[in-house]
Amino acid sequence: MNSEFIIFGLTCTALAVLAVGAVLTPLWRGRASAGAQDSDIDIYRDQLQEVDRDLTRGVLDEAEAERTRTEISRRLLLADTNARTVATGAPQGMSRAVALALTAALLAGTGLLYWDLGAAGYGDVPRAERIALGEERRANRPSQLEAEADSPEFDSISLADPETAEILQALRAAAFERAGEVQAWAFLAQVEASIGNMQRAARAQERTIALLGDTAVEADFVRLLDFLVIGTQGYVSPEAETIAVRILQGNPQSTPALYYAGLLYAQNDRPDRAFNFWRNVVENGDKDTMYWTFAADQISDIARQIGMDYALPEQRGPSNADLEAAEDMTPEDRQQMIQGMVGQLADRLAAEGGPPQDWARLISSLAILGEDETARTVLNEAETIFGADIQAVQILRRAAQDAGLIE
Repeated sequence: MNSEFIIFGLTCTALAVLAVGAVLTPLWRGRASAGAQDSDIDIYRDQLQEVDRDLTRGVLDEAEAERTRTEISRRLLLADTNARTVATGAPQGMSRAVALALTAALLAGTGLLYWDLGAAGYGDVPRAERIALGEERRANRPSQLEAEADSPEFDSISLADPETAEILQALRAAAFERAGEVQAWAFLAQVEASIGNMQRAARAQERTIALLGDTAVEADFVRLLDFLVIGTQGYVSPEAETIAVRILQGNPQSTPALYYAGLLYAQNDRPDRAFNFWRNVVENGDKDTMYWTFAADQISDIARQIGMDYALPEQRGPSNADLEAAEDMTPEDRQQMIQGMVGQLADRLAAEGGPPQDWARLISSLAILGEDETARTVLNEAETIFGADIQAVQILRRAAQDAGLIE
């Protein structure tokens, strides 16, 4: 048992004792203060008798004695009331039973919660160490062929309809007979993929790209990237990463490559980098693609891992497409459409609040309406709300810069 676990156990025990003590003390003590209340009553009664004796001896005159009696009587009544309140409280046995039940519930509840969410014996892992471990895991992860060997693929030709099986057999024969013919390998890759033979499709597509050489286009590499990742049950291998990087070098906004790059980092404990790639996909990518759908389904979980509350663009008021469409409208229609959407977004933020992306959208929309001063006011308010969150402030300032509100 390491020292870190011992320290953690002692800390938990101390906190549990303090929590249990806070619950037990008032209930266990019960009516212990009743004796103190009775003592107060006796003292005040003695004081009343002392006033009478002082009056007899001439120490006090009648007026002074009356004022003193009144004050002592008031205190006596208050002490009597307090004593009655204590006396009518719950029975001490019941109070202690409740205290024990609450203690058991408290300890059991915290134990179950830790069992579900905690990690007994797991030491501290600072952010720098997690990043280093993630990079090490990424650098040493299995190759494409190793991953395919762990997920062997059944040749689906036996499950295909007779016509497709016949075509596939003919394409396989043609590809190997005319090994230098690009078209034969390209057709073979498509038909293999159509019946689910993704690993075979990947080999055929690799041969196709090799034969195409410098004439291979982005779509050829995207097709290969799909075959490689699907062929390993969603695993992004070093070979798939190389292809994604190559695509992004030619087209930094390639939705498929951005998605797979994000998936790579999500699989290697780098949610911060995965979020940046997938955010680009969901905010700027084509919504009609499977890549956008996959990224949109996962980005909220990734955002929570890095402490962000992220909402998809279509959940945050007017989208970029809405704002671009508004530019082609008549000034009156454009003003009415945007004002309606902006008003709804502003009302929701004022009533419920929202993530920084919502505030950034509101700032951009107000700037398009020409309400620059209002946009700056919203920017100042949002910066006050998210002042301690550097990432959130960067999102807000980027939106303000894009809108021309700040330099």
